Amino acid sequence: MKPWVCVGKIIAAHGIKGQIKIKTLTEDPKSIGQFNPLVNKKQEKIILKNFSVKSPTTAVASIDGITTRNEAEMLKGTELFIHQDQLPPLSDEEVYIQHLVDLPLIANGKILGHIIGVYDFGAGSFCEVRTPDGKVGTVHFASCSIFDDKLECEEDHFLI
Repeated sequence: MKPWVCVGKIIAAHGIKGQIKIKTLTEDPKSIGQFNPLVNKKQEKIILKNFSVKSPTTAVASIDGITTRNEAEMLKGTELFIHQDQLPPLSDEEVYIQHLVDLPLIANGKILGHIIGVYDFGAGSFCEVRTPDGKVGTVHFASCSIFDDKLECEEDHFLI
């Protein structure tokens, strides 16, 4: 299991005073403001200030030390992480998507590939899978069951 979990991504500058717009990857977008400070990929601290939720998937905030739009624009694409120890506990029926990455996808006892991402663009969640021969495809998440160390799929094929 990876120790760092991505909870958001800076997607744009907002306004002229160095604010940023964040795409939230948490169930509740307010959660990101509660995890302060966050870190980037280099594990450099990012301290959010004046955090406010704008939609179910976006928030606006200031970052300590960033005061101009130009500085904020340079942060576009920055992923925001927390340590997995900061995550709230889950029920037995829940799973953090981050924990599915790298799990094998299995159908009828055969490994079809390994999960490289889980996404939801509005029509339901799907897994992106890399096959042993390096091809990348997708499988609808609803047809899968999660176990501790694997993802089992009802079908033995998926869209490449």
